[in-house]
Amino acid sequence: MLALRITEFGPPETLHMSEIERPRPGADEVLVEIRSAGLNPSDIGNILGRFIQTQLPRIPGRDFAGIVVEGPEELRGQEVWASGAEFGFTRDGSHAQYIVAPRDTLSLKPHNLSMEQAGAIGVPFLTAWLTLQASGASKGDSVLVLGARGAVGNAAIELGKMRGLRMFGAQRGEPRGNEPYEVINTERPDAQTDLMKLTHGEGVSACIDTVGGPLFDLGLTCLAHGGRLIAITARGDGQVQFNMRDFYHRELHLVGVDSLQLGACQTAHILSEIKQGFEAGTLRVPQEIRTFPLQEAPRAYQLLAQGSAGGKIVFIP
Repeated sequence: MLALRITEFGPPETLHMSEIERPRPGADEVLVEIRSAGLNPSDIGNILGRFIQTQLPRIPGRDFAGIVVEGPEELRGQEVWASGAEFGFTRDGSHAQYIVAPRDTLSLKPHNLSMEQAGAIGVPFLTAWLTLQASGASKGDSVLVLGARGAVGNAAIELGKMRGLRMFGAQRGEPRGNEPYEVINTERPDAQTDLMKLTHGEGVSACIDTVGGPLFDLGLTCLAHGGRLIAITARGDGQVQFNMRDFYHRELHLVGVDSLQLGACQTAHILSEIKQGFEAGTLRVPQEIRTFPLQEAPRAYQLLAQGSAGGKIVFIP
């Protein structure tokens, strides 16, 4: 089969495609013919050697959708999707034509999503799910998403709306007119004042930071008393500064969420719940999907690493 392989850690230029033997499933495993596989920022970090659990050589890729071709009779021919911390890190991942996966890590994909759409859902929606759980927000609460136009930000908006939350999105520029949230323009010097006016001076109960530092201060200042800021990533050296007196006087909470702590079996249960939202029409695929043949995976990695992906990248083997 054709597969992308990490044989040495380094920038995307070190990646190459390989013809390798198709894997064989063992006990309680299935072989899935991959029809789509998402590319995520953590995949870039993986090829750069930022995760100590990755041993080489390794096929990267956390998310996929496909068809079971080998395994128990009741599963053969089923359309499935999966994601998880193991894929691409401690076992071979999805940027290949086939993948072997434990049967308990798979769940049936939503019948109303195409394979391309299903392959784009995994990490962004799972991360967003975890951030909303960590936020403690309940129906009627308000949540600010920093980086609302990104993959995780888009997913958080969708899941938040499904839960009955009032969603604000921080982004560069004025509203385009079709945003499914209330826009906070971060290019305005009084962006925090704008949000406070919209919340009648109270602020939001939670802020989800998908940017990783540049908007951290804005997120803290927009929180209501006792609010929570949920961090999922970091930029540069990972350092931020904030006023500790203000932090403890307002009884704020800073919470870290790492989707790589979520195993594939746990992921399967969450994807089954997310599936219901898509099939009921209460969730939609919010971001533009850009497809690439698997043979062009090294170039797609370069585009994502440069910040010029132009949408959610999905490989079509």
